[in-house]
Amino acid sequence: MTTLPCSLLQSLATVLLLLQTGCGATQLGMCAPHTREEGIPVGAWIECFEQSVSHAGITHSVLCLNDGTSKPPVLLLHELTGLSPGTLAYAEELSKDFTVYVPLLFGEKGKVSLISGLSAYWFRGLVRLFPGGEWGLPSHGSAPIVEWLRGVVQQIGERHGSQHIGLIGNCVTGPIPIALLDHPHVSAAVVAQPALPMRFWYHTDADKSSLGLSSDDLQRARVSQAKIYGLRFETDCLSDRAKWRTLRDQFGDRFLDGEIPATAYHREGKPTNAHSTLIGSWNQHDDSGEPSRVARARVRNFLLTELNRLPRDHSFTHGPATHP
Repeated sequence: MTTLPCSLLQSLATVLLLLQTGCGATQLGMCAPHTREEGIPVGAWIECFEQSVSHAGITHSVLCLNDGTSKPPVLLLHELTGLSPGTLAYAEELSKDFTVYVPLLFGEKGKVSLISGLSAYWFRGLVRLFPGGEWGLPSHGSAPIVEWLRGVVQQIGERHGSQHIGLIGNCVTGPIPIALLDHPHVSAAVVAQPALPMRFWYHTDADKSSLGLSSDDLQRARVSQAKIYGLRFETDCLSDRAKWRTLRDQFGDRFLDGEIPATAYHREGKPTNAHSTLIGSWNQHDDSGEPSRVARARVRNFLLTELNRLPRDHSFTHGPATHP
């Protein structure tokens, strides 16, 4: 049997990875052609815990406005485009009602970092090598970053005592809040356009319905009492509707469906691919971005309802599900 030299194998692997990344960028462009961000951050975002958070062999900054702990905490995870100006502007909008924590997973604070996001996704810590398994083989285990985020949630819980914690994931981080429901103080999770596991060579039915989380993480989430609010645009081609069926099957009445109907954002009745529900601003006839503003208002109401309940104790249970 002929063995290829290591240098040739490494070169082939590099080419395949670059092709994969290029296909990913192409699909992102096709699925989200009309996104723009609105809002300019004005706050001083600093390290929340005096230094970057290290846990499970991973270190990242976690930023906040240093405005105390009187308001209930919310952990906001940014999209594949990084901790962009629009993300920080949304975080500042949330900070009117919540103490907001924003991890910097890749790129630079306040800059759009799509290339850094793609690099992190393929190479550094969000997944191992290819998304979903070695060399693209099917696997739907949780990404390594999940364990680091558990450490972040633990520190937030210690800082805020008995307060309830809310979580928001977007796109590549969209389903990750579900894996963090094992913390006893997490009472609300927003799953915005979940895109894991992201594949660009092919999509199996399992990929489309998967949340990109391990069976153990899903099992721990099922025994949680936290409510889950799901957001996606009806025609989103990155976050397949099959994931909604999975969320309903896994969580029943705890899952609240916030899908945005196509009639709310289609231009002159023409189908439009749409993706970013909270960070982006999807335009209708007058470029108002109204669907995204409505979505942000619903998320605010959902979090206010769930995080301002009585402090959790061993006998506490959530009431019946209500749509925000």
